[in-house]
Amino acid sequence: MLLVVRRTTDEALLHCLEGHPHLLLTWGEDRYVLGAPDLAEAVGDLPAVAAGMSRPFAPGVALKVAEREALWAVSKAVESGRPVVRYGDDATGRWLPDDPAVLTALVEHVLGEVLRYDEAHDSHLLVSARTWMERDRRTETAAAALHIHPNTLAYRLRRFGALSHRDLAATGALAEVWLAIQAAGALGLTD
Repeated sequence: MLLVVRRTTDEALLHCLEGHPHLLLTWGEDRYVLGAPDLAEAVGDLPAVAAGMSRPFAPGVALKVAEREALWAVSKAVESGRPVVRYGDDATGRWLPDDPAVLTALVEHVLGEVLRYDEAHDSHLLVSARTWMERDRRTETAAAALHIHPNTLAYRLRRFGALSHRDLAATGALAEVWLAIQAAGALGLTD
């Protein structure tokens, strides 16, 4: 499996991995650890660490899917404050297909216009909608987490709905948007 580890030093990570076979690569602020699944327990004991773990994979397969999974999981660890998150542990992840092409098609179909708008205008519509949904659609709580006024969040949600052609008050649209946001995370398209 592949672990992406944040919020620790190389020295601390190497110390906790002592005695465990592994491969360690540093990429920017992230540390990529390739090894057996039991490494997650050792890494999880580090103070203030955030780590994301891919599903196990067979030797010789490309690491791109495992990297996406681990990056998605580490972003969930950072958001939740949990030391280690394993890809697929959340209830939503099991409903997403493994095929990156299918995930990409879902993201493009539901979120394509929003992603392009965000990139062109630095508008944070996707992050706003995701934060609002993660906080059970509580506008005040989500606005506080985003450090914006609730009216600003309400505007962003209306703009998100218009661009995605989805009414966030409708259960079906909400479910489709939530799955697309999870797919974008699995593809590493969100932070």
